[in-house]
Amino acid sequence: MIKVIPLFLFLLITWNVSLAQNVNKGPRVLVVMAHPDDESTMSVTLYKIVKEQHGHVDIFVITNGEAGYKYATLAENYYTTSLTDEKEGRQKLPRIRKQELINAGHILGVSNYYFADQADAKFTINERQPLDSCWDITAVKGKLKKRLLKQHYDFIFCMLPEPGTHGQHKAAALITLDVLKDLPIATRPVILGAVLRNKAAPVFKFSQLDNYIETQVITDTASFVVDRTVSFSYHNRMNYKVIANWEIAEHKSQGFTQMTMNDGDLESFWFFKQNSLTGQEKCKSLFNSFKSIPYLAKTY
Repeated sequence: MIKVIPLFLFLLITWNVSLAQNVNKGPRVLVVMAHPDDESTMSVTLYKIVKEQHGHVDIFVITNGEAGYKYATLAENYYTTSLTDEKEGRQKLPRIRKQELINAGHILGVSNYYFADQADAKFTINERQPLDSCWDITAVKGKLKKRLLKQHYDFIFCMLPEPGTHGQHKAAALITLDVLKDLPIATRPVILGAVLRNKAAPVFKFSQLDNYIETQVITDTASFVVDRTVSFSYHNRMNYKVIANWEIAEHKSQGFTQMTMNDGDLESFWFFKQNSLTGQEKCKSLFNSFKSIPYLAKTY
């Protein structure tokens, strides 16, 4: 009996380790973003990675989104607290928005959340504002590098640093690109920049952000796309916008974000030039896997 118990425990531990290693066979992805709702731009892609490809997704968010108090009008009743007053909003929103992100991430299957707790000062399209005066760049880069070295991700997703987007979105992408270029290229994750757009909109083009050569991409149009409008289920009456809407609905303090329900048909991704050439094949394999719809049609 004394000899059997250690053997039993050994077999049990071995089985558990083996099981843990096989839970996530798909890609490992880190999303680096400025605010606790930016993942909405790529929500269906993240859902498909975790729920359909059995991958792993973590989120690294730089600010707590406290500048979002201006759009919290309806959320004041929901949370039964004052949020649209700037002083109170900035004090209370960090806790609320972190929880909203976790709620949204539960829908997508996000595993871990890393918060850099930097200041969300105000809306601006100038990336220098957060980079030069609001964020502790050394601290953010240190935390991000620690994650990258420890977790060994296959892909990094960020918002595409296109000229018209929020300056903090651009700053988050610039920081990530800078951290990645110092990692050994053989172990460096592939980084992609994302934009959400509608099919009816004019073709969107991006080559690089002016004055930042590190933002150069290999093609001026998206290299990879996930279509939210792909239909399935009974009589093809459903599509992936259901997931996008579920996810957005969790960000209740952000009324402007809530108004984007059903908006956005295509989650589009640009491939940065600083990636290794082998990264293109990894991306092709990943995005080709998304074309398989795992939901069998039923008849009634």
